[in-house]
Amino acid sequence: AVPGPQDAAFGAEGLRVFFGSRYEVTAASDRMGVRLEGRAIPSAVGYDIISDGIAAGSVQVPASGKPILLLADRQTTGGYAKIATVITADLPLLAQARPGDSLRFAEVSVRQAQRIARRAAARMKLLEYACLQF
Repeated sequence: AVPGPQDAAFGAEGLRVFFGSRYEVTAASDRMGVRLEGRAIPSAVGYDIISDGIAAGSVQVPASGKPILLLADRQTTGGYAKIATVITADLPLLAQARPGDSLRFAEVSVRQAQRIARRAAARMKLLEYACLQF
């Protein structure tokens, strides 16, 4: 996950907790979002923000401190601070997560996320080519 867009709202401690904790997928998850149970993420300034746009993969943190990973049917705007955004290449894996599955977030830079996305696209092209050969 790439930190942001409101990672500053959580401070160093919030980011340490988020990237250093294991989370479990809850039964309350659906196509809108994956609700996670685990260590609450502390906020340095509060969890509410003025509503802004939400990208696929955004990780909102409501007042409970429990992260919600937003997926395909997410709302278009939201008023909770977003600590990070899961990289595009990992979204299909997270969309398949089932209740009880556990996960950890690893911090990556935008440059790393772009490199991973290019590799994933190249693998997909190879797969498409291989399928056309049969």
